[in-house]
Amino acid sequence: MYSRALGLGAVLLSVLSSAQNTLDKPPLTDDLVYLHQGLIDNLPINTYIMDQWIEGWIPQDCKSMTEQAGLNVADIQTFNVHFDDCNDDWIICWHTGSAITLQNFVDTFARLPVNTRGYVRHIISLPDSSAWGYNSEGNIAMMGDVAVDNPAAFVHEAGHSLDHLNGYMPDQELSSSQEWLDNYNQDSNVPNNYAQTNQQENLAENTIVDTFNLVYPGGFGMVQPNWGSIFHQYATVETKQREGGNLLVPGGTCAHRLENSEAIQLGGSSRIKARLMREKPNVELSKDVRVIPRKKFHTRGLCALSKRQYGAGKR
Repeated sequence: MYSRALGLGAVLLSVLSSAQNTLDKPPLTDDLVYLHQGLIDNLPINTYIMDQWIEGWIPQDCKSMTEQAGLNVADIQTFNVHFDDCNDDWIICWHTGSAITLQNFVDTFARLPVNTRGYVRHIISLPDSSAWGYNSEGNIAMMGDVAVDNPAAFVHEAGHSLDHLNGYMPDQELSSSQEWLDNYNQDSNVPNNYAQTNQQENLAENTIVDTFNLVYPGGFGMVQPNWGSIFHQYATVETKQREGGNLLVPGGTCAHRLENSEAIQLGGSSRIKARLMREKPNVELSKDVRVIPRKKFHTRGLCALSKRQYGAGKR
């Protein structure tokens, strides 16, 4: 899970993080705000066009996440996003009461490298009094204004997909592997306060660090003189992303995708439903991509978050 408040070193209390899972290495810095501008400057917006779904249809996963938030699915607009680097569209959902504009939401997502983006099924923006995000089976929910000009939020949540859906390692989650723990044990620190939550969140924060390291001229050491304190962790991410096909590196075309969730018809008269059935959106992927198997996981949890706003998104 990602929160703007956590970027300022706010305290997160999560029932998912038991005492034995909390990491005892000190944070290198309170937050990763100092990497934000470098990510914006060096992760270009991949070119795209959009078209809106006909009213009355919504992806099943967007419907479920909207209802879980206690919101009305009738306020969701759904779009196909066609990127120049992939023959298959991404289907995104945006609540009309969102704190982020539709264009900023898609522009920020469009900064993800195509091989990172391939591990994201749907993205959805929902209104909330706090700024935070979570990942559920490859679906990324951005709550409040957490995603405004903030590619780090998408990188963090996509990092969970790369971990749980075996992008980093083909046969297990990297965050629970002995290889990860061995490299973690060689370092004196974790990247920031939030990385202390558990190894899953630590890996997601190191995904931000390594993405920065890969795209920023001269790498992470240009902005962090104590880079060696977490080197073995983000270097492990770098090795695994390279073995997976340069998952965090901009450029190229899509080779893998998560299967879209089913298009679900909303309520209405039988006549309207019959008409809608003739216009059901096509959510099938082409044969050009390898389909990543679906796997149950989520990072939402029950959290008490600070209401202070993470200021990194303001330029």
